[in-house]
Amino acid sequence: MEVKAGVGNAPTTAAGDLAARARNDPDAASGRPRRHGGDATRVHTGPAVVVLAGAALIAVLDGTVVAVALDALSGAFDAPLSTVVWVTIAYLLAAAAALPLLGYASARHGGRTVFLAGLGLFGLGSLLCALAGSPATLIAARVVQGFGGGLLEPSAMALAAGLARPEAMGRVLAVLATVVNVAPAAGPLLGGLLLRTGHWQWLFLVNLPLGLAVAAGALVFVPASPRDPAAAPPRADVGGLVLLTGGYVGVLYAVNRAGGHAAGWTPPVAAAAGAVLLAAYVRHALRTRATPALDLRLARRPGFGAGLAVMSLVGLVMYGQVTALPVFAADRYGLHGQTQGVLVCALGVGLLVSMSAGGWASDRVGARPLVLAGGAGVAVTLAVFAATARHLPLAAGLVLFVVAGLALGLTASPTVAALFRPLSPAERPAGTTALFMSVQFAASLSVALLGLFHTHGGAGWVRTLFTVLAAAGAATCLLATRLPGRPA
Repeated sequence: MEVKAGVGNAPTTAAGDLAARARNDPDAASGRPRRHGGDATRVHTGPAVVVLAGAALIAVLDGTVVAVALDALSGAFDAPLSTVVWVTIAYLLAAAAALPLLGYASARHGGRTVFLAGLGLFGLGSLLCALAGSPATLIAARVVQGFGGGLLEPSAMALAAGLARPEAMGRVLAVLATVVNVAPAAGPLLGGLLLRTGHWQWLFLVNLPLGLAVAAGALVFVPASPRDPAAAPPRADVGGLVLLTGGYVGVLYAVNRAGGHAAGWTPPVAAAAGAVLLAAYVRHALRTRATPALDLRLARRPGFGAGLAVMSLVGLVMYGQVTALPVFAADRYGLHGQTQGVLVCALGVGLLVSMSAGGWASDRVGARPLVLAGGAGVAVTLAVFAATARHLPLAAGLVLFVVAGLALGLTASPTVAALFRPLSPAERPAGTTALFMSVQFAASLSVALLGLFHTHGGAGWVRTLFTVLAAAGAATCLLATRLPGRPA
């Protein structure tokens, strides 16, 4: 949800599927050697969870670190922001494309192997990013990095759930969710500090020592996951994935290039090609007997379609703010370095508080009233910002975005909980993939809109973008009426 995609507690649901197995057979689900006659190899759960939490933090942190650097990258490559935003879009789409392959790869090769492969690809992509000499090579390197990140965070969550004893499951997953939710607040500060070196390459090189430390810890503390050679691994819907991502890239390219006088027929042709591919995917997803890359049939479950739409809007609003606010802070307040991300930090503080509180409250009052309140809060705060941004004092902006973060977290956490209640245990892995992919796709759309409005919107780009984000907040209020009330 890069919502990646770190949006709320979404990753913990995938881990929850392993948690259910752990209650019946903790050793098989966790990857510990089975006990024979009371003999067992000890697994140090605490250090293992720390290692896995560190991996999830690195993957999520990378998104907010790079978001602060869009202006710096634009200057370094002498490229317009509408081009540089593809550095973020490429990561988000690659991470989304990796998600449908996760179940197949884990079943075939084991959870720890997939985790280490994701970590390796993430590190390789980081190195290639630091060596990039043009926007095109940087975008290509971000695809490699994003694919690794798409494997890394969900597999870390699933491994942590498998390691935890049933009675400690909630505490373990709460630790990982809290660590992941720190990223929106910490990322801008770290990105600003790294940019003060005068070399944008440090945004990516910093991942290498961190990744090596996590890999070493995983090899020592995280046990290899056992595989059942008799069990047939799930099929990977590669054809559907090509249709889905190809179609979405076409639509995003059309949005990103719209409005330019020199664009000619390129945007409408890209939009038409994208629409054809997406229509072909819908037909494929509804007819295939296998599990499609993004299972649209789950929308038939009561509340699931509405919940997925709400989380898509959360991804749109979240990444729209994370990427736009550092650019606005530089333009409006002249902030650079570690201070450029202060508004995103304020948003992250609000998110950190309300994510956990919203999940706790949803178990008591249900998702509907909380999402109504959260969506209204998002709509009002972002509409106020859209109307007053040109004259808003920095202190008032900080307060406003703490409130916006509180409202957004109150929208996300209850929706994630409600999203999975109508699904059977067999449907939850597909539901998890659908959630992650929807958030990533929506987040990439918001970044494309930033590039469009900043390039062609003149001085009013902030007002235009945040009016769209405020409308998305209002739409969540309408969708909230389709969510369940107090759980039974």
